[in-house]
Amino acid sequence: MDERDETIEGLRKDVFAATVNRGLVYTAMLKEMRKEFGEEKASQVFKRAIFDHGVKMARFLDPPGELGAFKEWLLDFLPDGGAMHEPEVLRCDEGGLDVKMHRCPLKEGWRMLGLSEEEVADLCRHADAFDHGFFGSVFDYSMDLWSEQPDDSCILHFRPKRGGK
Repeated sequence: MDERDETIEGLRKDVFAATVNRGLVYTAMLKEMRKEFGEEKASQVFKRAIFDHGVKMARFLDPPGELGAFKEWLLDFLPDGGAMHEPEVLRCDEGGLDVKMHRCPLKEGWRMLGLSEEEVADLCRHADAFDHGFFGSVFDYSMDLWSEQPDDSCILHFRPKRGGK
């Protein structure tokens, strides 16, 4: 492996580790919030904070509001040419964009920590608040969680926002 390939491989590992670290931060924050506030209040506060962060990131990154352009933007935006998520476009037309994510570094990190599938699904539902803030700033967004799919993949759904961006 030459120096360039070693650098690229190192960067891949760094981006994966940074994403796993984000998942660990989510886990630690939610755990402490649950101790302090109880389940319901902690969940509400956590999701509200992560949602707001998603909204701010959408303003910062300004993804396009047209579905075809957004598809290209999203696929270009995913790290390492999409290798960490392995996206598969299921649909892209004027009515909607559906993207299946065959991998998720957050989910993989939580599993590497030995969390139960129920704990991982709970954390995924909480982390999805970011996507609702980010993607929901531009589109009507929803996600079919991996735990409800036969192949362990999540499916992201983007629809034109009623009333525009």
